[in-house]
Amino acid sequence: MPLLEFILFIAAFAVLYESSRHVLNSSIKLSQMFGITEMAAGFIIIAGATSLPDFMVSVTAASIGRSAISLGDVLGSTIANIALVLGVASLIRNVYIKREQTLESAELLLFITLAPLLFILTGAITYREGTVLLLLFFIYVLFILKGRLPIAAHAARNKRVLFPELTVFIAMMVIVFASSHFVVEYGIQIAQALNVPDAIIGMTFIAFGTTLPELAVDFRAIRTGKVALAVGDIFGSCVINLTLVLGASAVISPITNGFLEIFIPPLVFLLALSSFLWYVLMKHEAVKKEHGLLLLIFYVLWLVFELTGYRVV
Repeated sequence: MPLLEFILFIAAFAVLYESSRHVLNSSIKLSQMFGITEMAAGFIIIAGATSLPDFMVSVTAASIGRSAISLGDVLGSTIANIALVLGVASLIRNVYIKREQTLESAELLLFITLAPLLFILTGAITYREGTVLLLLFFIYVLFILKGRLPIAAHAARNKRVLFPELTVFIAMMVIVFASSHFVVEYGIQIAQALNVPDAIIGMTFIAFGTTLPELAVDFRAIRTGKVALAVGDIFGSCVINLTLVLGASAVISPITNGFLEIFIPPLVFLLALSSFLWYVLMKHEAVKKEHGLLLLIFYVLWLVFELTGYRVV
């Protein structure tokens, strides 16, 4: 593997991670300024910010015709959000979720997971399927806005504070956009050097990197007792990846037959993972430490399968 490309890939990811962290921090401050509730901030503001690397990487890859990286990143990041991020978070502290939140969140995620699986089984994810996924995203946002976004009447809206924060937010988004381009570029070069398909690089190497913002914020959130924010971020990021990110990528560059069969195992695994999460939450109204350990074991086994089994696909 070329050493220079690997160093540049790590450097680009470091910039992507750091700029995403600043986007996240600005999102938190902006949500506080407008009095958005913690759960809603997790579902929309925080999840949107932490999903930004996935969005930019996937859209950038799709724009240069590397759709396998886009779909791979979406699936790999979604799996990592559930198995890795939630697994680590629940090992820190039991994650308790009320049953009504479970019904809304876990069932919604389970339903949305079915959409890309059905599309792939039909042989393609074109702009039509991408448009459907984008519509699902907007329906999801309206669903969240309807019940979880009360605005406090006394929310701070000082322009002298708001304007600098918005400036930081926009500037960091620009840096995320630029660094994501280099992540995709050097990721492709590494994949070619290792003779590994784009899909595998997207599902493992790149997906792990773009999941780091979620892992960082949810780790801090759980440790400080902000469980609702962490849960909202995890579920929200999964839904955003499977709808907005995948939908936008498909509209830009259709994902057609030829390599789609490589994505069937991870999609089936994601469906099984979502079903397991729904069952655990429905039965226990919590993801406890033993469940978190199982999720981490599942994640490691999935990584091993993807990294060692792709040659037989």
